[in-house]
This record gives sequence, C-alpha cells and structure tokens, in this order.
Amino acid sequence: MHTKTILITGSNGLLGQKLVKALSINERFKCIATAKGINRLQKQEGYQFESLDITDASAIKRIFTKYMPDVVIHTAAMTNVDACETEREQATLLNTHAVGFLIDALKELKAGNTSYNPHLIHLSTDFIFDGTHGPLDENATPNPLSHYARTKLEAENLVMQSDIQWSIARTVLVYGVVDQ
Repeated sequence: MHTKTILITGSNGLLGQKLVKALSINERFKCIATAKGINRLQKQEGYQFESLDITDASAIKRIFTKYMPDVVIHTAAMTNVDACETEREQATLLNTHAVGFLIDALKELKAGNTSYNPHLIHLSTDFIFDGTHGPLDENATPNPLSHYARTKLEAENLVMQSDIQWSIARTVLVYGVVDQ
C-alpha cells in the first residue's frame, strides 16, 4: 500500500488542526503539519510538524523538497476581513503571493521529476461573491466587495492558471474550538 504524503499549511488554525487530527490517525497518509511559530498540537501523535512561514519562498521550497508532498492542503490565510482592509499589503502577501510561492515550489519539483504529480487543495471563500445572487455554482461570476475577497479571488486565479493538479474549496463560515 502506497502511503500518500499530505502537507497542511496553517496547521495551527481551526481547519488545519482538525485536518491534522483526522489525517494523523489514518495509516494510509503521512501527515506533515506546517504553521508559522510553535506547534499547537503537541499532544497529537502520528504526524510531523515543521515551522513554515508561507511568505518565505525559499522556506517553502526547502520543506517541499524535503517531503515531496503528494497533496498540499493550503489552509493558511489572513482571514480577519477587517484586518485585511487595514493591513492590505500583509493580506495580499499572505492570501495571494504566498499561494504563488506554493505553486512555484510544486512546479519546480514537478519539472525536476516527471513522475511527481502533486495536487494542491486551496481553501478559498464565498466572499468572492457579492451575496446578491444565489444559489451559486463554480461557474458563477465573482464580484468581491472587500480586499480580503479580492486577495482570495486573485489566489484562486493563480491556482487555476497553474499547470499542477488543483482543487478549490470555497468555504462559507468555519467555526469551532481551536486547541491552544
């Protein structure tokens, strides 16, 4: 049985934590959890943690080269909509440019190894729509009203224009308890 290596960005966040917990108990997966700073899931077993600043392209390349992930689930983002309005450069760096860094690292690894075919799962948001129409499908025309939404739409476009395998999940509201 081939074990798939799944790398999660933003593993200290709510969704990242839940994904690490779910994947780390499944022996079909080798789970690599990444987040900036210290690991908040220190009591959880069955995975490896790497501190990773997703705004550092060279750090991404180093971690991706080390683990050669089959799947990257990108949950890291600046999600506070109000903060994205007041800290636009940081929001653009985290929500858009960092996605480009992830894509570039995967493309570089793929170019150097023809049998390597990674899949990027990118977490986005329904905020890319203005909320005036519905129900919506994946072909609905986006109309972002906030800087946060624009950064997420720009990231989606980077993902869709890349030549790697990809999926985009547009979440509505993710809520729950975060481990400290």
